[in-house]
Amino acid sequence: MSQDTRESPQQHAQRRFGRRLREHILVEFRELFADHDDYEDDEGLGVHALLRDAVKARASDIHIDPFPGHYQIRLRIDGVMIDVIEISPEQGQRLAHQFKVLANIDPLPSVNCDEGRFSYDMNEQSLDLRVTAVPCVSGDKLAIRVLSPPQAVKEVRQLGIHHKGVESIRRWMDANGSMFLVAGPTGSGKTTTLYALLHELKLNDSHVITLEEPVEYEVPGINQIQVNPTHDLTFANGSEAMLRLDPDYVLIGEIRDVPSARAAVNIATSGRALMATLHSRDAVGTITALRNMGLDDYEISSNLGLVAAQRLVRMLCPECKVEDKPDDIETKWLQEQGREVPAKVWRSEGCPACNDLGYKGRLGIFEIWQPTEQDFAMILNHEDEHSLRHALIERGEMLMLDDGLIKVEEGLTTLRELLQTGMSLPGYRPQKS
Repeated sequence: MSQDTRESPQQHAQRRFGRRLREHILVEFRELFADHDDYEDDEGLGVHALLRDAVKARASDIHIDPFPGHYQIRLRIDGVMIDVIEISPEQGQRLAHQFKVLANIDPLPSVNCDEGRFSYDMNEQSLDLRVTAVPCVSGDKLAIRVLSPPQAVKEVRQLGIHHKGVESIRRWMDANGSMFLVAGPTGSGKTTTLYALLHELKLNDSHVITLEEPVEYEVPGINQIQVNPTHDLTFANGSEAMLRLDPDYVLIGEIRDVPSARAAVNIATSGRALMATLHSRDAVGTITALRNMGLDDYEISSNLGLVAAQRLVRMLCPECKVEDKPDDIETKWLQEQGREVPAKVWRSEGCPACNDLGYKGRLGIFEIWQPTEQDFAMILNHEDEHSLRHALIERGEMLMLDDGLIKVEEGLTTLRELLQTGMSLPGYRPQKS
């Protein structure tokens, strides 16, 4: 193949993977390495350029992937993986080496999974970066998680929770001695929701303590404790010590196993208000999760006060969104859910304001469940989550799908985003309107 007809990296990537590269996102990085495959970069300028570009693009993760004949850099932006640029094996190896040195990881080729972290200051903002390196067939793959402080959400209502849900949270804050659980999959914004609650609580006349593993972000005015099993500071004995500190509210970062579940119940039964996150598909799914962690139904029903289940969806770019009609897949999905198909929806197009992605930022979709006496009776009767979900539907409670469809009608997101977040769950059949 002659020089004139040789494929560009973008054409090569699209032919091989069916996806196009979005090199325009990496402005500084491309300028540094443009037409300089032999650039040594002994000062590590590539790392700094890549980090600045990634932060400007609002990336939460940077991936450096080795392939035969090249390395590929990918960014996760608004929860979606974007193929950005291909670089030479030499450039990719140098970049991986520099990140490993900064994270105090052995710069030699990895033989197993290595992890490290380092801090990076940019524009008066301090970022915490967690680096994971694993050996692949073509070289070391690196995943860099960019941890920046949560968005400045100081009030629960700023999260996008519907009015009735905000009222339920306010009522829980005014009560005492029950659990408030924030449920959802990894990366659904649970931590942001809890920290918004912490910001409100620190303005009240109350004593707030957290027990976390790890402490991800520091909140001024809040006493935060990090679990440290090496020094016998576990959820079990840590929760006992916290109760002697006379707290009004206690936050446990995540209920992930039997000890943390037991600690949560012990705190709630002592008369303190307990906040925690939990991995669950929806609000009533928390009952199954707590049962699987060894809690009895009477412990759940006597301590559970409120559950907020959530997902994150991408927000349409306001500069380039266009009106459209639901396609066949979206229409069939809504009909299966027993919902009316809207005549008008919005689509993403792409423009310079959103890096030609069509979306800019993410939005929370919420489901707030405040169990009633009927719900508690069903839990004590060992009813499963499908029965509980059906009871919520019969009462006309607003589920995540309801909240999502409202935000679709407002032009904030798309039906396809709702579909891709997995709101169609087993037994999830809302009644027809």
